Amino acid sequence: MVHGGACLARVEGGVVEGERGETVLVDGAIPGELVEVMVHGRRAGVWRARVVEVLEPSPDRVVPPCPYVPECGGCDLQHVAYPRQLTLKREVVLDAMRRQDVRLPDDVPVLGMEDPWRYRRRGEFHVAPGPAGIADAGLGFNRARSWRPIAVEDCLIHHRTIAASLPALRTLVRRGGSADLSVLQLTVGRGGRDLLVRARPESALDPAVLDELALETGDAVAWHTGAVSVEWGGREFRVEPETFVQVNETQMEVLYGRVLDALGDLDGRRLVDAYAGIGTLGIALAAGGAEVLCIEESHDSARLGLLNARLNGVEARVRYIARPVEQALAALAAAGSVDAAVLDPPRAGCASSVTGWLALAGPPRIVYVSCDPATLARDLRLLSVSGPYTVERMELVDMFPQTHHVEALVLLRRG
Repeated sequence: MVHGGACLARVEGGVVEGERGETVLVDGAIPGELVEVMVHGRRAGVWRARVVEVLEPSPDRVVPPCPYVPECGGCDLQHVAYPRQLTLKREVVLDAMRRQDVRLPDDVPVLGMEDPWRYRRRGEFHVAPGPAGIADAGLGFNRARSWRPIAVEDCLIHHRTIAASLPALRTLVRRGGSADLSVLQLTVGRGGRDLLVRARPESALDPAVLDELALETGDAVAWHTGAVSVEWGGREFRVEPETFVQVNETQMEVLYGRVLDALGDLDGRRLVDAYAGIGTLGIALAAGGAEVLCIEESHDSARLGLLNARLNGVEARVRYIARPVEQALAALAAAGSVDAAVLDPPRAGCASSVTGWLALAGPPRIVYVSCDPATLARDLRLLSVSGPYTVERMELVDMFPQTHHVEALVLLRRG
């Protein structure tokens, strides 16, 4: 299996007569199976196909409990037993590291979930117009390999608060939405008691209808449009619709707990939290006694980060720099020594100027959190193959069960 959830196959005689050695990426398969497929496209010399019939199934094949699989493009691994999902994700990450010659410890564990369902506290539900347009529209997700949405009655990986709110949210779309309404962004707060609702575009939803339906929900769930609070580690954090927050609350506890463990004793140390967002992790570092320099390009996220620092009583030990990491990192280090850096970049990874500077003058310890094996491997090559760091620890945290996505945590020490 390759990153993206498809299985790699080669056709000796060619998919098209007269061509040889063709590569095919097959959706819905498991490595080792014999399947019949339908080819539906080609891009960059690689054919795409989907399983039509399983001739020799893997012992790890299961019947997906969701009735929208495989039409919905959200869960690409529901047909795989959960223990095998974890194994496949580990293999994908290790393969990405091998391709970049990154040396890893012998043990690379995968930390999965006891219950790999109902974990998403944030989601984007696309408006799926019905025969009468917005008047009978549904809510759902884009179809597999498509931008066309499919309406769903439930989603088994979303929080129960979101699932229970879908009937009222469909009514909201039909009563208060215009033809331009494309997405509802939903975020669950305060242990499932609050729901943050944001339309895209905002002008496409009548706020009076939203207020009316919010009152009808009663005491079970309170609807909000500006911000909600989420909790972690006994602390409270304000979140807005456009700001980043880990969607899996249970595994966020695991991931951030492993980050804190990798950093060790925090008291009196000077740390950089690059790509700091709203300060979820940086505030935990400050609560442990560290002076934390948070770098965050988004001014909205930086503003919330300062608010969250005050809410949690650590504002004296948290400083925000609202600039791109590639601009701020070297200037921060020039102002004083840094004991460790935490990197949690977006899917594109770190800019080459960031990894280049770290390789030349980085701190003794780096903890790198990544959601993309390919860009992680690329950056680790610069830091540990060409650079002075050694990968001391790698752990994988399954933040997104039933999908191909996985989060990696890497501890690097400078030689």
